Amino acid sequence: MLVLGLDTSSPAVSAALVQVCDDGSTTLAESVVVDARRHGELLAQGVRDVLGGRSPAALDAVVVGLGPGPFTGLRVGLMTAAATADALGVPAYGVCSLDAVGSGERVVVADARRREVYWARYGADGARLQGPAVERPAELAQQLAGGSSRLVGAGAVLHRAAFDGLRVDDRATHPSVPALVDAARPRVLAGAPSEPLTPLYLRRPDAVEPGAGKRVSPPPTRGREAR
Repeated sequence: MLVLGLDTSSPAVSAALVQVCDDGSTTLAESVVVDARRHGELLAQGVRDVLGGRSPAALDAVVVGLGPGPFTGLRVGLMTAAATADALGVPAYGVCSLDAVGSGERVVVADARRREVYWARYGADGARLQGPAVERPAELAQQLAGGSSRLVGAGAVLHRAAFDGLRVDDRATHPSVPALVDAARPRVLAGAPSEPLTPLYLRRPDAVEPGAGKRVSPPPTRGREAR
């Protein structure tokens, strides 16, 4: 089955075309461009690149990273996945983006901006044991202190000083779209129905609706001038 995978939960704008079979997944094409300011433009081009002239009608499913991630970038991937699946009449599946950073026993740490990180802990079999959650680096370091955790992800690299004494592995920094697709492989092969693509923001976006305007009192009524 031919699957389009997408992720815009981080500065890495990623797309991949993956062939999914009973015995595993094969990546046919992949596009990864790191640029936090052009998610929409780069994702559209990435999709064109990985399709490589194939008709989108050949797709059997769409898989997308649900985050956590910044509001603006994350919604580009989710909206693209939802619109593509709807237009083609194929199912769309979501996967926590942190699940696709590194492998094996690890703590995935992604940059959440505002001097915070998104994180999740995984066991030796790759199953998520804790998270996703958002924390300040120093607070997460306190939770992990004294353990033998291996930290992966761009947030671990960026805040390496805060994780002094812990093992930071900088070989995996951003979500792997082929890994996202592989995580969804059982659902793809089973032909499971399309799922709501609910983003994992973990906190409110920076932009908020304006509050109610201030009440303005009417000007005082002036009395009649004396003649």
